[in-house]
Amino acid sequence: MNFKLCVAMSLLSFTLADCVSAQQLSSQQDIYVVNQKAKNLTVSWSGGSKTVEGVVGSQGETTKALVTFDGKKALRYENLASSSAFEAYFTLVRHGNDIFVDCIYTNVRNNQNGMLINKAVCGLEKPLIEDYEDLVYEFTDEWKNSTAEIDLDPLLKTPPAPLEVEEADFGNVKLSRIYKTQEDLSSSVPETVINNGSKKYSFGMGLVFPVYRFGNLSSPAYLEVSAGDSSKKFIRYDAASLSELL
Repeated sequence: MNFKLCVAMSLLSFTLADCVSAQQLSSQQDIYVVNQKAKNLTVSWSGGSKTVEGVVGSQGETTKALVTFDGKKALRYENLASSSAFEAYFTLVRHGNDIFVDCIYTNVRNNQNGMLINKAVCGLEKPLIEDYEDLVYEFTDEWKNSTAEIDLDPLLKTPPAPLEVEEADFGNVKLSRIYKTQEDLSSSVPETVINNGSKKYSFGMGLVFPVYRFGNLSSPAYLEVSAGDSSKKFIRYDAASLSELL
């Protein structure tokens, strides 16, 4: 935005300071470009750029692609070789001249019983390298182990009875997934609810992620809920705002 245009805009509804701010914001935006043939990602900004090799592309039954997720640039990793659905999103952030993985969001099934694992961990600050996808297994292995012993008998009855599995604790508010049919263990998504005693609120069958801070996988820091389009910024709830829903 040049000076003459800024002055013209200021005569309408903008001040000159607004124009300067807009110019600075534009210059600070990072540009992400994928080279599919070379399988690399280049991030450019005013004054520099960084290329990371081998972080996108397909090989065998795995796919890595640049997407927008939760309003941020992210790398989507899908492993079709897994015996159950395995998808993860790695949101990216730049600090200085380097690119880092900030958060990992998982859309994974326990390969023993089909329990859905929609969870996330943030504050990783791990450098983006070729084998970045290996980061996710530290968390998914633990989360799968925690759901391995859940009794599925209610869903195996005829007719099936709903199975409510408590997943996270936000103080007085508990988060659960309700599996109503056997399909909820494979091809469909269980209902996600929060409750405090008899009070209950449903988020429906959308993407709902308890988000943990790196180093503390026992207590979620907050909850993030997609409004339907996962590329858009998620709605964030802390313990207090979750209580207000009940």
